Amino acid sequence: MLIYEAWWIRYFRSDMRLKDFYSSILRFPVAGATLPILGFLLLGIYGKNIWLIFSVIILGVGHIGIHLQHLKELKRTKIEE
Repeated sequence: MLIYEAWWIRYFRSDMRLKDFYSSILRFPVAGATLPILGFLLLGIYGKNIWLIFSVIILGVGHIGIHLQHLKELKRTKIEE
């Protein structure tokens, strides 16, 4: 979660454009979507909570998938270069 907080700090210190919002940090693609999902997945594993793990996987597929789709569209249309 510290990496996620660092990503937000970097975003708010940037020009806050779409390409900044969909940026990566430490090789985590679309870090704003990937890192919180990873955090909750690890929490579920640590707590041995199968329902949390199952829910996070479903949430992650949609949440990360939508962000990757938006990033692909952003690169294709080259918005705010």
